[in-house]
Amino acid sequence: MTSDPQRPTGDTEFIPDLPERLAGLAREGAAVVVATVVSRRAPVSAQVGDKALIHADGRMEGFVGGACSREIVRRQALLALQGGQARLVRIVPGAAPDAEHAFAERVTVPMNCASEGQSEVFLEPLLPPRLLVVVGRTPVARAIAAHAALMGDRVWRVLDDDEVPDEPDAVPLGALTARLSALPAAQRARVRSVVASQGHYDETALEALLRAQPNPVGLLASARRAATVRETLAMLSGFREADLGRVRAPAGLHLGARTPHEVALSVLAELVQLDRAGQIASPLPVPAAPEAEPTPPLPAPPAGLAAQVMGLTELPVLTGGTAVDPVCGMTVTLPAKHTADHAGVTYAFCCPHCKARFLKDPARYLTPG
Repeated sequence: MTSDPQRPTGDTEFIPDLPERLAGLAREGAAVVVATVVSRRAPVSAQVGDKALIHADGRMEGFVGGACSREIVRRQALLALQGGQARLVRIVPGAAPDAEHAFAERVTVPMNCASEGQSEVFLEPLLPPRLLVVVGRTPVARAIAAHAALMGDRVWRVLDDDEVPDEPDAVPLGALTARLSALPAAQRARVRSVVASQGHYDETALEALLRAQPNPVGLLASARRAATVRETLAMLSGFREADLGRVRAPAGLHLGARTPHEVALSVLAELVQLDRAGQIASPLPVPAAPEAEPTPPLPAPPAGLAAQVMGLTELPVLTGGTAVDPVCGMTVTLPAKHTADHAGVTYAFCCPHCKARFLKDPARYLTPG
């Protein structure tokens, strides 16, 4: 490469073993932007083909220009990373700047330094695969998982712990929070999730998902059922209104869907719509935006009453035969999934909502007549 008097000798002109470097970052689940100089007009220090990697924390490896160009490329790379979309950045002296937008495909940025040269840099964000968490053993849950896999998503099928032996590739519901928390931040920010257990363990799954990842959670339920679920979570898990606002129900676009595959189509179409509208969290915030008030963490799982309702404490388990739910009168097959102790007696319930109502006021349901 011919030397250029504009090029600072201390900068790295290439990244050794770039393919291996990118493969390693992919294995780590890291988000990164590859910046490549595609054109130049002297005097500029970069050469066509120069490359840099810009990481989610703003670190840069490689060389794509001097101090002014470097900072322009860094900022534009972080915006491209936020939008998950490639862009061409034109760095031109005296140019009128384009409005900044995370989804822009072509951007002109003025060069305000002394150099009169200009360059074009192509930015290609490389993001970890999107992860779709599908909760439930229902036909709709299976259909959503199958169609999402065809779209190239990683899919976690999440089942209640006692259902996993029948599907050993599934993630046990009891391990979901730990599995999500163990993901790199860039991957966790791209998690999408749908609870399609259709009443079997909606509340337990929603609590885990709301606590462990930042994005909206789809709930396959009627508006009335969704309101009941939100009420139970608010009463017993300490979620704020803003937290519960992330529960999107009924999940899916209104397409008149009837069959499981049609419902799956409507659910995935809504997720695409949210992605493109920027409502699924990105790996990082808009760079250089005014610093917002820090969001307080979600409350810790509650103790006592709420913990019992969400199945977080050890309770006696009824076995053999059937029992009657004291709240709704439904017959519950034993062993029961939802139980609670009161005055030395173990009661069985058909769902967390009935259990919550009972524990809030046991006397109401145990008083004769």
